[in-house]
Amino acid sequence: MESIMRLPSLKGCLALFRGENGRSRQFTENVPIVEVDAELAELIPQYLSSRWADLAFARQLFKSGDYFLLSRTARRIRDGAISHGFAGLGDIAKALEAAADQSDAKAVRAQLEAYDAFLRSVRIDYV
Repeated sequence: MESIMRLPSLKGCLALFRGENGRSRQFTENVPIVEVDAELAELIPQYLSSRWADLAFARQLFKSGDYFLLSRTARRIRDGAISHGFAGLGDIAKALEAAADQSDAKAVRAQLEAYDAFLRSVRIDYV
């Protein structure tokens, strides 16, 4: 699992999503980079906002002990992430699904933390 050394500010993330100085911003080497077709640039902020909502929902499911619904939610996140080109998030969601299927609280917690770190640090490169 990648370690995060420095997280970009919210202002920096918003600037990236808008395409403002995206190529010149400094990042650590452990930041996940996702290449997205420039024609889809307007969709990415809503996509990421929805993933934050999914994370909040997954945390609620974990807190309530609903591993079955957590597993189904992780599968949906995984499928959507892969189809949108967010393979790293898809990998995290796949591991979250497996942990939920095993009712492994420690592994679920770790994957939820990885999910959070991914969303906080992902860099979008529009191509």
